[in-house]
Amino acid sequence: MGGIDFRKGCYVGQELTIRTHHTGVVRKRILPVKIYPAAANEESQPPDKLEYDPDAEVVLPPPGTNISRVGARGRNAGKWVSGVGNVGLSLCRLEIMTDVVVTGEGSQWNAGQEFKIAWDAGEGKVEGGEVRVKAFVPSWHRNRVGARDLHRERNA
Repeated sequence: MGGIDFRKGCYVGQELTIRTHHTGVVRKRILPVKIYPAAANEESQPPDKLEYDPDAEVVLPPPGTNISRVGARGRNAGKWVSGVGNVGLSLCRLEIMTDVVVTGEGSQWNAGQEFKIAWDAGEGKVEGGEVRVKAFVPSWHRNRVGARDLHRERNA
């Protein structure tokens, strides 16, 4: 189709587009996530599996809210997209929020690390709040990453 000229410069998203074209690495994915209360009680333990609970009393954050590490500083781990009940979708940095390694650089993931979505009160009906969030990598995605790595090893 020829929609992108990789020899021409100066267009929006040039650096990301060129890096992705040449390395084949995209460090973010939209993943299913489970949100749970940020309160310091037994119910706020990180979940083991992704389960929809229609009776969950969790306030959903506004779309586009940043996901960050609990008790740590640094770059955002992702962005909340949308959800219903206690599950949703988020754009997640794989090397921070999951154990999936997409490059030879390694991973910043820590099994004990928790992530939060915190937001201030906004216009309209949105009240400020904070919830915890855990990303889950679907098995089909893990299989695809493994197959890609095996393909690279065979062609090397």
